[in-house]
Amino acid sequence: EAYGDIPFERLPDGGFVLGSPDAPITIVEFADFACPHCQDYSVTMQRFVENYVATGMARLEYRMFISAADPVYGPYTAQLAECAEEQRDGAFWPAHDILFELGSRARFNDTTARTLADRLDLNYSELLSCAGSASQYQTDIRVGQAAGIQSTPSVMVRFGEGAPQFIRAGETVFNRGPVPYDLLE
Repeated sequence: EAYGDIPFERLPDGGFVLGSPDAPITIVEFADFACPHCQDYSVTMQRFVENYVATGMARLEYRMFISAADPVYGPYTAQLAECAEEQRDGAFWPAHDILFELGSRARFNDTTARTLADRLDLNYSELLSCAGSASQYQTDIRVGQAAGIQSTPSVMVRFGEGAPQFIRAGETVFNRGPVPYDLLE
C-alpha cells in the first residue's frame, strides 16, 4: 500500500527503480537485506521515499549487493525479493520492506519464504521454485563493483541519465557506509 501510486520499473539490466521517470536525480542504494547496518539504514531510506520519491522529486534505484553479513540468507532473501516481482508486478518494493523488517528482528530462517508469500499473497511453491535460479543480485554485485562499491549500505547519486557517482559534501566523499538523511535532502 505504501507504494500504491509511485511508478516503478526495472532497468534493462534488471535493476529495480522506484519513482517518476521525470525526476531529476536518482539515489542508487547498494544494500543487503541480511546486513544489520542496511536494516538500520532502511528507516532513513523509507523516509527518503516518503518525502522525495513519492512526491516525484527523486527516484530510488535499489541494488542487491550481498555483504559478508550472512552468506546464506543474503543471497536467498535477494532471490526471494526478485521472485516476488516475477510473480506480481510491483511486489518487489513491499517484499523489500518485509525482508528488512524480518532481518531487523533476526527472523531469517527456513520459514522466511513462507512468511513473505503469506504476507504478499504470493504462491509459495512458485516463489521457492523461482528462488532456485534468480540471479539479479549477481548483476547488481557486478554493477556495484564496477562503480567502486566496497561495503553496504552504500549510496550514490545519478543526475539525469548520467553514471552514478559518490555523494560529496565539501571535502568528504561518502564512498562507503550510509549517507545521512540531511545530506540526501
